[in-house]
Amino acid sequence: MVKIFEGPRNSGKTFLARKYSDLKNLPIYKFDFVGWFNRLELDDSSRETHTFALGKELMLLQLNRDGLLPDFILDRGILTVLTWGILSGRITEEYATKQLQMIGELGLLDNCEIYFVTGSNPNSDPRNKDNWDFRDGDNKEFEIMETLRDIICNQPYNVEVNFIHNKFDESTVNKLDTI
Repeated sequence: MVKIFEGPRNSGKTFLARKYSDLKNLPIYKFDFVGWFNRLELDDSSRETHTFALGKELMLLQLNRDGLLPDFILDRGILTVLTWGILSGRITEEYATKQLQMIGELGLLDNCEIYFVTGSNPNSDPRNKDNWDFRDGDNKEFEIMETLRDIICNQPYNVEVNFIHNKFDESTVNKLDTI
């Protein structure tokens, strides 16, 4: 089973995914999209960039659906790929919805759990994290991701969605053990 931690930038996904990994003794995987994006000199607004990102997701989801992967945690997944496709102008919202529905109908969300993390990191220091730092604090990412998440929640797909509001304190970490 793949456990996918999703949510907007700076919500604490990676931190909580690592804590969950420690609690459940599961390996964690985070694709180095930024590194490959830069090495391959991809254009942020190109369909090629979207197809590159989507290909990784489709492969992981298919391998998982087909039982070829051990249980693991994925830091960012399909919701992120589709959201950033829209935000960067790579695809339209309609196209993202169509792709998400196709993925669900093909059973690629089977044997998945999504942990949808919300919250705002109280540390407002600039992170200099990656090419998209200018999006920090932009509510559009959350709005798109929430819309796509709701599509998953309102369809008969075989996927569980857990909601985690990250308060950036020990109580949030303790709640991970009950999920």
